[in-house]
Amino acid sequence: MFGFMKERDDKINLDNYTITTIVGADTVVEGTIITKSSVRIDGTLIGGVSAEGVVILSRNGKIKGNIMAENIVVAGVVEGNMQIREKVNVEPTGEIYGDITTKSLLIDEESVFQGNCYMNREVPETGGRGKRKNAKSEKIVSPSEAATAAMGNMEQRGVMQDLNPNADEEISLRPSPLDDDDIDFVEV
Repeated sequence: MFGFMKERDDKINLDNYTITTIVGADTVVEGTIITKSSVRIDGTLIGGVSAEGVVILSRNGKIKGNIMAENIVVAGVVEGNMQIREKVNVEPTGEIYGDITTKSLLIDEESVFQGNCYMNREVPETGGRGKRKNAKSEKIVSPSEAATAAMGNMEQRGVMQDLNPNADEEISLRPSPLDDDDIDFVEV
């Protein structure tokens, strides 16, 4: 479209793999499939997959279990976690319900992914995409610590008063305007 944008095909090249194990469309397998090569699943697998090559899950295929492989193409349904060493391709008909750990993820906008993705790619010293990252030693606080600190700041400014339920007087809890010094910013 634009001259400066190059076309990329990030999909897994299946020509590089020999499929030695096939689970047929009318087949249900219970247990774990372990192979030193690649596997194609057209049926249902209730159990895990461990493959040194690629796992291909066709449109009608379903896996209920965890998957470990070099690469995976998902056109069917996965209910389980995945640890993929290189690349995950999720086709438009693909559905993943579980966590993914991988170096690269290509997911179609029409597919379904409910879970977390952990990208285990090594980050170069300059940070991602050539931008320099400056290391900062910021303290990360829990929500309860932040709430306690905020309440302490409010008490110091006189915003909070001792509340006596037996007192006859009305108490107003109008906060005073916040200064930048009153807010602790934590960079994540």
